[in-house]
Amino acid sequence: MKASAKRGLKRILRRTAPRLADRLTVVLRATRGSAMRNAARFGNLIAHVQDSQAAFDEHSRVTDSDVAALAADTSIVIVGVAPFDNVSIFVDELRKEKLDVAEIVVVDATAEQPRLVAIRDHVAAWRRRLPLTRFKVATYTLQDVRFAEALSQGWRETQHENVWIVGRFDVPLDGCFTYLLKTQLEQKSRTLIVSGAVGPDAALRWITVDPAPVHAQSAEVLDEEQSAALLARAVTANKRQPGKLPPTERVREFSEGIFGGPRALMTDGSGQLLDTRFLSNLAVADFSQRLAARGVNIVRSGCAYSRSMLEKFTDASPSWEAIYDLRRIESNSGSAVRDEGEVIEIVCPFHRGDMVIATQVAAAAAAAGKRVRLHVAEALVPWAKEFAGIHVESVPVPVAAAENTYPVLLASYQYVSLRHDAAPRVARCHPSRSLSDTGRNLVEYMLEEAGLPLETRLPNLPPTSTDEQRVRAREVVDAIGEDVVFVHPLGGWSLKSIPPHIMAGLAEEVHRAGCKLIQIGAATDRRVAHTDGAILQNFMPSQWKEILALGRALIGVDSWTSHFAAILDIPQICVYGSTHPDHVSSKRWFRSQTSPCLNLGPVVNCSPCNSLTCISYPERDYCTGYTVDRPALQAFFSMLSAVRQH
Repeated sequence: MKASAKRGLKRILRRTAPRLADRLTVVLRATRGSAMRNAARFGNLIAHVQDSQAAFDEHSRVTDSDVAALAADTSIVIVGVAPFDNVSIFVDELRKEKLDVAEIVVVDATAEQPRLVAIRDHVAAWRRRLPLTRFKVATYTLQDVRFAEALSQGWRETQHENVWIVGRFDVPLDGCFTYLLKTQLEQKSRTLIVSGAVGPDAALRWITVDPAPVHAQSAEVLDEEQSAALLARAVTANKRQPGKLPPTERVREFSEGIFGGPRALMTDGSGQLLDTRFLSNLAVADFSQRLAARGVNIVRSGCAYSRSMLEKFTDASPSWEAIYDLRRIESNSGSAVRDEGEVIEIVCPFHRGDMVIATQVAAAAAAAGKRVRLHVAEALVPWAKEFAGIHVESVPVPVAAAENTYPVLLASYQYVSLRHDAAPRVARCHPSRSLSDTGRNLVEYMLEEAGLPLETRLPNLPPTSTDEQRVRAREVVDAIGEDVVFVHPLGGWSLKSIPPHIMAGLAEEVHRAGCKLIQIGAATDRRVAHTDGAILQNFMPSQWKEILALGRALIGVDSWTSHFAAILDIPQICVYGSTHPDHVSSKRWFRSQTSPCLNLGPVVNCSPCNSLTCISYPERDYCTGYTVDRPALQAFFSMLSAVRQH
């Protein structure tokens, strides 16, 4: 009968909510599998924990009604990227323990557009299993997933006097949350409670954090192997086999486990939960040290244990992120979180387009009262310094080819972060998650990294030119003639370059408008067909500024010239293929918007792919997403003519 009823329920679910049925099946299978694995791997430990729980109950005056009352005034924060399995495990455990907590805040860092689709059916299932608990989903809004920021976001969403942090990597073992609450009631003082921690190997462990080896390191640059070795000396795990477990024990710090208590204990004068400048979950170790320095008692329960899903001792990837955080732990020195004058290291070694945006973000940050250093590849230092008023320093890396971008970027981040004078905030130029997945723009990401509001408008800070450069520009353009439209057709790789058939269509429309089409680029660029001439020289930005000012408009791809034209506020047409203007167009972020910008976005479903080679048509060396929108182009040039005549 039971099997028949289950089959009938499944048929009803599949007719009314097929996606929900599929997802529930996955969740139930995962839960059953987890229970079986727990029994097999953690059975011996759970037996010892149950003995400790029985000993606690024998001497405790805490009643079930006391626990229920505390749960009714308790919020729980759980975070994750697609946080479905860990939340489901926790919900099942609360249901098993018959605990009705007031609120569970789930910080969902799933990269998807539109947001909150993947988690929707899961939330419905969780609500059915805990009908008296309010579930609140907070969409994680930052481009990079950072443990401290995600937990702090969830903390800000909580509404109750008692808050528990489950985090991203910890799931409860039997009876965990009941005995965390019982321990809180038993303590009756300025006490934060943390669960005992169990590694994936079922061994009890507590992580020791010692920043001393990091501060003793004298090398300016560490490779990944050296960073990993240094991290192993600074962060270690002490392990022991379960025996008789004390109901509680005082500790000075902790780095993992489920923790919480009265919310009034958990923030200092800054009003924050964790120091959001941390890149890894070592923010928890810093948090616990600062609590202890303020006189907050920290008690680890021997009756409540959680299992860590992390094989490593930190979630830092790569190792230098954890080393950077260890330096922050020392600088905080047990005190409240400090901003240290809001010094920001903006690391944008290349490419020229990204670097041009970074100069404007750096200028905006400086105007907001922040002290900024912009770090670029050695070869681009003269370029960056042309944008006056920006403090520029070099990173000993080359200007990488497109296929080598990511490893050289990581080397650049590591170099700046491990400098002895590195500031507490390092702003990166490239997100680890795809802009396409999150629907964000590169300018938004850089503003976010620099600690600036997303509605910030960039200052249109151009390079400073000389009279000599203005004369030189006049000579170059006069040799070509009047009514010039410049085109920069070549991107960093073939899929970002304008294909010949598109160039032919663009040239037709430029000529229809009575203008010449003149290619611009570096001295090493090849001359493309369908243009009326070319200026291919390795000019500095200040010289290009004066040349471009003498043209009617600039046509470009997703390259440095599109951002440079936005800074100069000159008429521009931007054509996109493998990338999308929603993600990489910067025009709308600038204060000055007097000149028009026509974005011709990709016209194929496979774009944006952000790929170096065509995925749909591997035999082609160009993107099929480019288009010649003749009505739009004709309207653009007609508008330019009308403005000029006026």
